[in-house]
Amino acid sequence: FDTLYDKDYTDEQIARISAGDRRIVLTRDRDLLMHRIITHGRYVRARQVRRQLIEVVESLDLYRSFAPFSRCMECNTNLVPVAKEQIRDRLQSDTQHYYTDFARCTHCDNVYWKGSHFRRMQQFFMDAFGDKLMAIRS
Repeated sequence: FDTLYDKDYTDEQIARISAGDRRIVLTRDRDLLMHRIITHGRYVRARQVRRQLIEVVESLDLYRSFAPFSRCMECNTNLVPVAKEQIRDRLQSDTQHYYTDFARCTHCDNVYWKGSHFRRMQQFFMDAFGDKLMAIRS
């Protein structure tokens, strides 16, 4: 999902960005949602990160917008496929040997592949949202 996060933002900065960019503020800070210029916000009740994701996707009905592994985890830019040959010098030997599909962030230049983190997250998404995602896509 298109997200913006920085742990160093002040409440005032979050409110201003939310209003200017028409973003939804998701927070566990009730006082933050009291800012008058925040027009769209949600208090997230869950405390555990995975439960928070489920809560947000369900409450905002984001199933149709679900596009995992399409954005950079560092800067939120859309990822583009990249040939292994173009990034080979940046990969560890095991990664070069075992993986063939890669994506790169055009903004911060991070490289991603379908390794163990991908498989764990893919399984989590299927466990959490599988039936609903399958119904939408069929």
